[in-house]
Amino acid sequence: MLYFLALVCLSTSPNWAKLNQMPAEVLGFWRLAIASFILIIFQIYKKDFKLIKPNKQNQWIFISGFFFFLHLWTYKYAAKHTLVSNTMVLFATNPIWSSVGSRFFFKDHIAPRIYGAYTLAFTGIIYLVYNSLNFSPEQLQGNISALISAVFYAAYMLSGKKARENHSNKIYATYQYLTCALLFFMVTLLNQQPFIENYSAVSWLAVIGLVALPTFLGHFLMTHLVKTMSLAILTCGKLIEPVIASFIAYFLFHETLSNSIYVSFSMTFLSVIILFWPQLKIFFQKFSKTESIHS
Repeated sequence: MLYFLALVCLSTSPNWAKLNQMPAEVLGFWRLAIASFILIIFQIYKKDFKLIKPNKQNQWIFISGFFFFLHLWTYKYAAKHTLVSNTMVLFATNPIWSSVGSRFFFKDHIAPRIYGAYTLAFTGIIYLVYNSLNFSPEQLQGNISALISAVFYAAYMLSGKKARENHSNKIYATYQYLTCALLFFMVTLLNQQPFIENYSAVSWLAVIGLVALPTFLGHFLMTHLVKTMSLAILTCGKLIEPVIASFIAYFLFHETLSNSIYVSFSMTFLSVIILFWPQLKIFFQKFSKTESIHS
């Protein structure tokens, strides 16, 4: 249930970003700086805040923050320099890189059903955006950036899993967000962008929304689950996000839903059922036993 909550909250990210009018680096700074500040205040209140140094024992936290920054930066670049449909399809390759890395670094076993679920979900995304795909030469840089962003996302998840072997999710998330915020801060200074001036109240509302939903109820939950769930499953399930985001955009911005969205949703929803079939099977068995006892 926490995983499905995380997926829904992560799916709100493009809609918050659409409301926000800040440059990508300014938005990234405020989003992650506020998130890390809240975590620090919470830990001080609970009297379990701990300062950590960038040494060998803690290096994976900062490496993960660096990859998270690169993922967000290249994804935003791709969104501006190629079609959204191209970005969605190319970024949807991230479960491949996560699975390969998980197999290589953590010796994780990848069940055959995961390959089937990924194929079904990926086909659903292609079906959703097929009519708008266009890999023309002028979009080459954006397309490459989207593919690189998928690799960086996998690296962020893999390094996060490594960091979580020795650190609680609170400490990991605090310093990982802080690292990412500092990198966005440096880029904002280099680009001479204003941090506060000329941004509307709606933009600040979108920042709060990004902190509350995609960051805390999305990424924070995902890194919490990374110790107990396979990376292949975590990243493969993310392929349902574009479909959920499309439904959210329909209700918030009255964007038109094509007939393909329903086929795509059915395919991605079925892929999630395949992913979690062992758990669902146990649930239904327990439910049927409970019903038989009551009857």
